[in-house]
Amino acid sequence: MKCIVATLLIGLGLLSVVNLACGSRPEVQPPAVTQKEGAATTAKAIWEREWEQTLKAAREEGKVSFYSGYNQNFRVAFAEALAKKYSITMDPVIGSTEDITSRLLTENRAGIYYADVTSLSTTTMIRYPEGILQPLDRLLILPEVTDPKAWWGGQLTWLDPDKKTMLAWRDTVTPSIVINTEMVKPEEIKSWNDVLNPKLKGKILVQDPTTGGGGQRVMGMLIYKIMNKDFVQALVKQEPELQKDNRLLVEWVARGKYPILLGPRKEEVFQFLQAGAPIAYITPSEGTYTSVGDGAVAMPRSSTHPNAVKVFLNFFLSSEGQTIAAQTMGQHSLRVDVPTSFLDPATVRQPGVRYISTLEKEYRDRETALAEEVSTIFRGYLKK
Repeated sequence: MKCIVATLLIGLGLLSVVNLACGSRPEVQPPAVTQKEGAATTAKAIWEREWEQTLKAAREEGKVSFYSGYNQNFRVAFAEALAKKYSITMDPVIGSTEDITSRLLTENRAGIYYADVTSLSTTTMIRYPEGILQPLDRLLILPEVTDPKAWWGGQLTWLDPDKKTMLAWRDTVTPSIVINTEMVKPEEIKSWNDVLNPKLKGKILVQDPTTGGGGQRVMGMLIYKIMNKDFVQALVKQEPELQKDNRLLVEWVARGKYPILLGPRKEEVFQFLQAGAPIAYITPSEGTYTSVGDGAVAMPRSSTHPNAVKVFLNFFLSSEGQTIAAQTMGQHSLRVDVPTSFLDPATVRQPGVRYISTLEKEYRDRETALAEEVSTIFRGYLKK
């Protein structure tokens, strides 16, 4: 029996309300691929037959639900391409990493499995309880997706190589500072230490480091290797304004409400730059970092549309899908065949600049501890 779980969704305060079926649903798998003997044996490769059968089953399922914070430009462009190419509708459930994680975990506890694919802050997803996400490697079918040579470094970038539940599609340069060029001149912020200038006290915006996302990651990277913990504690004494809304953060700088922002999300900066806003990225002399951010895909357990998920993932990770993602979000894909000419030069690796990667094993080993350390520092600041 099906019912509308409106009370649960309204209670969570999310942007999308959908009709859900009560209770868990068994996974529907396409028929097993078998090889027929004799003259009638098809000449098609095994992957082609699996893909055809998956497509047929996916079209019967009809849609895929995508939980993410990706911008509207991506949602519109990718949904149109997915529908045109495969006759599958994408149902986006949009919100912050914090809100969507709360919803996802609440739904799982209630035995509701509406989420098919998710792409959120990897700092948060990597800390999900055991069993919330399921392996993705068995879902990748197209040779252009599974071919290691198609990807930077000659391999697919699994964030949890043992479990293979999170696959990164980007590891892009992350300029950690955005300024309003009518309020601050680029030469005024040559070093991270320039952010500690007394004249900037009370005038610095930071993406809330207590809730995951860019603010937490940049503070963690500053502690990890770019600067040190003393620097972050000194930054807190600058009395920064913390805000969760990524778009609002960039808008406030673009409109001149604040002169400087730390931990911006590139998608929003990209949109304001395209609109001609008086903002610019700054890369201090001590360097910045490359980050996956929310650029990894994952699949929650007991997906309602398991075949549509396969089509979504394979299309998203193809050259065509990655070009859509890169162009609409201003991101540098890990695929080597996706162009970068449309990207802001500050988000593409430049010679002579120091970059620290969030994919470093040492960082990965410390990531959870760094996130907690950052949260503790800023929670203490918020209590004052």
